Amino acid sequence: MIHFTSLIQSVGLTPALSAYPFTSVLVLLFIGGLVQQHMLNPEQIARETMGFSTLFASQVGGVDLPAWAFEGPFLFLIALGVIYEWSSERSATAQEMMGFVNRMVKTFAGFSVQYGMVNSQMEEILNLLAQTLPPDALALLSGGVAVATVAPMAVQPAEALAWLAQPIAIIWSTIASVAIWIISGIRAAIIGLISLMDPGGHLGLLRLFSLGDGGWAITTTIVLIFFPLLALLLAGITVLSLWLIRRYFEARERKQLIACASCGSQMHPSALECPSCRQLNQQPRMVGMFGQPRPEPVTDPAAHRIALIKNRRCPSCATRLKKRDIQQACPACATVTFADIAQVNTFIRTLDRQLPRALLISGLLGLVPVIGVVPAIIYYRLSLISSLQSYVPVGIGCFTNWGLRFVAIFLIALQSAPGIGIFAIPALCLINYTVYRQIIYGQATNKIRRAETVVPDGSTVSS
Repeated sequence: MIHFTSLIQSVGLTPALSAYPFTSVLVLLFIGGLVQQHMLNPEQIARETMGFSTLFASQVGGVDLPAWAFEGPFLFLIALGVIYEWSSERSATAQEMMGFVNRMVKTFAGFSVQYGMVNSQMEEILNLLAQTLPPDALALLSGGVAVATVAPMAVQPAEALAWLAQPIAIIWSTIASVAIWIISGIRAAIIGLISLMDPGGHLGLLRLFSLGDGGWAITTTIVLIFFPLLALLLAGITVLSLWLIRRYFEARERKQLIACASCGSQMHPSALECPSCRQLNQQPRMVGMFGQPRPEPVTDPAAHRIALIKNRRCPSCATRLKKRDIQQACPACATVTFADIAQVNTFIRTLDRQLPRALLISGLLGLVPVIGVVPAIIYYRLSLISSLQSYVPVGIGCFTNWGLRFVAIFLIALQSAPGIGIFAIPALCLINYTVYRQIIYGQATNKIRRAETVVPDGSTVSS
């Protein structure tokens, strides 16, 4: 008699595949290996749980894992996939650079897994169709071949319906892949909002979300192996939670908006001008460390513009800037950031004045062995590096991050060394600041100079 274990598990696995597909497959292979090595007995587990548990990675559960799934080349590819997704999911830069590619990889991997799960029970699915379809429909689908009607427990494979095997598997896998694409899109939107709140990832918000999401994906996969119906419930909770988290962040951003006194359009309380009518905001408010409005009124508009830019907001209307680019037009009012060299120099000089304090405080925190490293690094990143890193192009930023990580490992290792350890954290701060400062200044000046060579008719002149 057919059971719907694999189909239920297929649906239950969808959220996990939309987040960490290779990790989910690795968990399935691990459990499957235990079954094949007789270290887990599905029948015994089913008896002990009164039939509520059915191992996914066994013939009893419906999926007979092929021998090649446990061979070196396939396991090596899965291991590479696991390393890729855990490293990319924790990096805001990697997410921005590989966002669409990640969704495609997850969708393709999800299609492959779902296809294998459905194919593993195709014989039973076709038998079920042979039992339940009306005689006329059955005759039509089987091309007029008569199909014997027998007791459900004795039904043999419906060979006349064998041509439906591939269409059923493809259609089911395609529907599941569309769901994976949609759920991964919701995740990408949440990651984008988290990246806007913590542009450089210095607070580790994205890492926390990634670790929690990855742990939940592993938990869901293990649960669906043993308790498919519970996994189906968890899948629904996962999708609902992701949707609610996204709505919360969006609602939180909308609640902060105020109405323009001139045209009534919504604008950020820290805006100097309305993005719609460009009238001045009579009572702009200071902007906080994470871009949120503070209760204090703005007293120095010039300094406030720099504060908005440091928080990756438009210096005019305070709208969040979505691109990692030194020179970009605001999506709301079209104001261009760093339109000329003077603006770039003002921004850089403001950060230069903050450098001595950052070096001093990070150095004092770094005096505490081991424990002081984390707060010291978080401090100088939030006070200096995040303002620069937000505008470093994704490709350059990715390579720069990896290079600076090796430098960080070396200097942190020297922190406990007598005599020179006291300079390790300040040196790390200075190196990070110098590298990102040079990238920003070089990118800005190159773009501005190229723009200045363009004359009104669209041609270029030498500078």
